[in-house]
Amino acid sequence: MTCNKDPRTTFIYLVLGVIAVIFIVHQISFRTSSRLLISSLIFSSESAPMKCQCKKVSARGGKLTVENLDTLLPWLNITTKEDIAKHHPNFPAEFLFNASKETACSLIPTIFNIEWRNRNWQEVILEENRRFLAFSAFYDPNPGGQPNLLVLGLSNERNPSLPWCHVWYSVLEPPTAYKVTNAVHLDWQGKDTRRQMPYLLTCSVPPGDTRVPAAVSLVSRPCNPASNLLKVVGARGREPSAYVGGQVPNSTNSKNLRWTAAVCGPALYYYSYDWSSRLVEWIEIHRAVGFGRVFVYNTGVHPNMEKVLQYYEKEGFVHVTHYSFPPPYNDEPSLHKLWTDVERQKQFAQENIVFTDCPLRHMHQYRFITHLDPDELPILKQHHSYSDFIQHLLKDASKVNPGFMMQWSMFYNDLEPQGKAASLPEYLWVLRHTRRPAADLKPATGQYKTLYDMDTARGIYSHGVLWCTTGWCSDDSLRRVPTSIGYIGHFSKTCGEKCKTPHYTKEDLSLQRYRDQVSKAAEKTLRELQLL
Repeated sequence: MTCNKDPRTTFIYLVLGVIAVIFIVHQISFRTSSRLLISSLIFSSESAPMKCQCKKVSARGGKLTVENLDTLLPWLNITTKEDIAKHHPNFPAEFLFNASKETACSLIPTIFNIEWRNRNWQEVILEENRRFLAFSAFYDPNPGGQPNLLVLGLSNERNPSLPWCHVWYSVLEPPTAYKVTNAVHLDWQGKDTRRQMPYLLTCSVPPGDTRVPAAVSLVSRPCNPASNLLKVVGARGREPSAYVGGQVPNSTNSKNLRWTAAVCGPALYYYSYDWSSRLVEWIEIHRAVGFGRVFVYNTGVHPNMEKVLQYYEKEGFVHVTHYSFPPPYNDEPSLHKLWTDVERQKQFAQENIVFTDCPLRHMHQYRFITHLDPDELPILKQHHSYSDFIQHLLKDASKVNPGFMMQWSMFYNDLEPQGKAASLPEYLWVLRHTRRPAADLKPATGQYKTLYDMDTARGIYSHGVLWCTTGWCSDDSLRRVPTSIGYIGHFSKTCGEKCKTPHYTKEDLSLQRYRDQVSKAAEKTLRELQLL
């Protein structure tokens, strides 16, 4: 028996079915959205800035502490407080110990309960007993965006817990707690829990607050007592040292701005051998090229090199930051070279702390900063001064990038000096070695150095860039400098038999334009230090 359905009935059922499906989907969507909204609200409430409360307590040690820190050390002609500031560059001694205040917020640590490790490191215990080694902190004005605090340190965790930042403006006032928003792994090597890995933490600062925080602490939960205290280094704007002439221009938007630059050297661990004359020549060539200042890190060097560093630091052209190898690594100076040769991956990881710390520490003083080792120097082919070189690069730059990549070229140790260079004294090693391969090196990883633009670059390794104000970045974002404009001379390799091949090498006399200035200055320094 056949039954014919009324088409109108079929249409009604179809409409009702569609309505039912829409209702079900709406309910699911509403519930999902509600859950997401509730989760978002919960997350936001857990991560929202908190104004902590604290009691005013007597500073431990009271007047005894203040008197001790104000004591003059006669052999150094500085106070104990000043000596601490020199050897602990990231500890805010001036902020924490003020002779006019004998009380402090109960949440701020004292010098007696900071968890010091290997002299310059402060240990932070996070959730689930995870550890983070904090080294330094910086105010990042982040032009065009929200200012941040950047905290640099180490962890052997693949995904370290995100702590809170206690932002301090006064030892008496309670801090504001801000959640760390991310932890950026700063290493071209992959993550490996068998070594300490460098991380750059980011936390916000109060919006609209024009003050630069004096210090910051890391805590596992907001408003907990802290066991660490880092000096915040930086400023809202650039200092006069960034500009040629040492004056801030009326308009910082001018395309005709002339910039000076600075050099960040490595962590020197030349404890068992004397590179003092090479160091003098290296510093004087940088001065002659037109760099504003040279920044180096000292982990323990030969006594003669110590003399050189102290000489140039007193003069003002060199600034020395004291650095200690992080735990659990041995910080005995006599073992540094051995450790760096044997534990290469661990060394490569921890040295990124220095490579990032130096540009961040001085980015308010200089916009352009390059990293060069003591066997590397810039070779300018078309410009007499580095400021002219920078102006040329900016004029031809079509977009903002984190820096300029400069190719290596080798000046080999086993090539005998020729011509006028052969008459120079032995201590002018670089100026005596003027021969290099006729052909440029093919672009390859690790065979270049970078001039960083600190308007953009933030996380840095020995040769390139890992993190920018815009997020992850790589060496692909760097602009390559043609070797006809400039390159980096590398003065430490040997060539062997291939250099005996006809026409394999050529002479480059670019650095000879500074010969008289460098030779006179180097001789003066070495004689004054009785190193000749």
